[in-house]
Amino acid sequence: MLKKILIACIIIAGCQKKNNFSPVYKVPAEFESYVKSFTTEAQARGHYINLNNLIIQYDSSLSLQYCAKSNVISSQIDVQKIISLNAWLKCWQNDTQLETLIFHELGHCILGREHDVSLLPKGDPKTIMYPGDITLYSPCVYAIGDSCNRAYRRAYYIDELFDPSTPVPDWGK
Repeated sequence: MLKKILIACIIIAGCQKKNNFSPVYKVPAEFESYVKSFTTEAQARGHYINLNNLIIQYDSSLSLQYCAKSNVISSQIDVQKIISLNAWLKCWQNDTQLETLIFHELGHCILGREHDVSLLPKGDPKTIMYPGDITLYSPCVYAIGDSCNRAYRRAYYIDELFDPSTPVPDWGK
């Protein structure tokens, strides 16, 4: 009987999943404020995110067609999250575009959001998870007056990032 119990214990112990996950947090100073802004925006919307498993790095192996890439699309906390930015191609022209890019990638690897090509009724992207557009709420690159400043859209896009059921804003109807 003792032998059977010992064998059962060995089988159970051998079949248990071993979690050797050891999180790494390595975010260059130039991106730290965007990560902190993401967690602040999440908290303001009732999401408490502890980012202890995030690496942001430049990657010279990324294809020129990508500005950035996340290694996972997952909200699991026991997975190392890595955001790679194209080392050869600086896609952003201002801080707002960089914020949009970082938030988009954090949407993948922290919130588990996929790309979404849905459009609002007026034709604007429905979400910050729209692939390839980091100008959603950006000021104009060559501003002439205030005619193309879209900073007022930021609140909607951040709300939608954390809650995909956010209603369509008036400017998008």
